[in-house]
Amino acid sequence: MKKIFITLSFFIFTGTGFCEEAGLPNYAGYVNDYANILSDGTKDKLTALFAEIENKTTSQLAVLTIDTLSPLDIETYAVKLFEKWGIGQKGKNNGVLILVAVKDRAVRIEVGYGLEGAIPDALADNIIKKTMVPFFKNGDYDTGVLQAAAAISKLIAGEYNVDISELDNIKIEAPSKKFSIFDFLFPILVIIMLIRRSF
Repeated sequence: MKKIFITLSFFIFTGTGFCEEAGLPNYAGYVNDYANILSDGTKDKLTALFAEIENKTTSQLAVLTIDTLSPLDIETYAVKLFEKWGIGQKGKNNGVLILVAVKDRAVRIEVGYGLEGAIPDALADNIIKKTMVPFFKNGDYDTGVLQAAAAISKLIAGEYNVDISELDNIKIEAPSKKFSIFDFLFPILVIIMLIRRSF
């Protein structure tokens, strides 16, 4: 399985979800929100999307949100969970796990070998850095996870040459930027410096 891991130093902590320290959580469906950071609407959209993906491509996707990975590191946790849940069809290894550990400030996309061509490391890394991280930084876990799931689903749909109608229910959004006072003062300072140089 390919492994993509980004540590997020700017998570906003929300929710006090469940995580088994002595073992791994049981599979409860496509969406396993033990950290309680996803709305019911988001869970419904993810479930419908993943069900259509599996029905049309046999690929299986799953989301897990937890508070902490302790006592395991994220790589060990993701690999063990991937194997325990059996994500992907036997013999095809065509599964994807989106793992978010809130208090550990970490997110990981675990991709089975069967989808290596559809979701190479560079694309998975891009999804984390440019899609998930900006929304998480703003405390918007719903949109971050939804946008990542949509991006991954599009790649899988392209690999299998199928149309996924549930993607129409997920609006593609760009993360909003939080402005600081420096963002406003910097242009003014530049103008003042240019005026001074002209005299």
